[in-house]
Amino acid sequence: MTPSEMNSEITRLVEQYGDDVLRIATVILRSKELAEDVYQETFLRAVRSFSGFRKESSEKTWLISIAVNICRDYMRSAWKRRVVVTEDFPTYANEITTEEIVEKKSERQQLVKAIMKLPDKYREIIHLFYYQELGVKEIAKILKLPGGTVKSRLFKARSLLYDMIGGEANG
Repeated sequence: MTPSEMNSEITRLVEQYGDDVLRIATVILRSKELAEDVYQETFLRAVRSFSGFRKESSEKTWLISIAVNICRDYMRSAWKRRVVVTEDFPTYANEITTEEIVEKKSERQQLVKAIMKLPDKYREIIHLFYYQELGVKEIAKILKLPGGTVKSRLFKARSLLYDMIGGEANG
């Protein structure tokens, strides 16, 4: 592949999957600034390893795997212990009218706050399943977990969210 072809391929990947990479990094790290660093590092690594991409999974799964691994590296580092993370969590509407957005804002904020309170392993699963719309098999590949573990974490995450939101609404 020529350098020109490589540049156009990477540009296509950034345009097609950049928002997904940024969202998952923001959810995992709970920091827009860190997520932007992960976004850049993800595509740098993708450029370096693009020739080795064997197409055993989709490009989206491959890029999100890279991003998740970089996020985990950040979280393991001593640097994380010195940074105060925020609850900066992107919410995106899919062709929803302004009236519906205003009507659902409180509910969405309550859900986002609850998701951000989940332990990392459950927050990752919820985001990948509901926001990235990945299946259990793809999530298992990305997180390097058995499918049964993904299913049980998804069940536990839903249960925790129900308890948090249901408890607040009923309490």
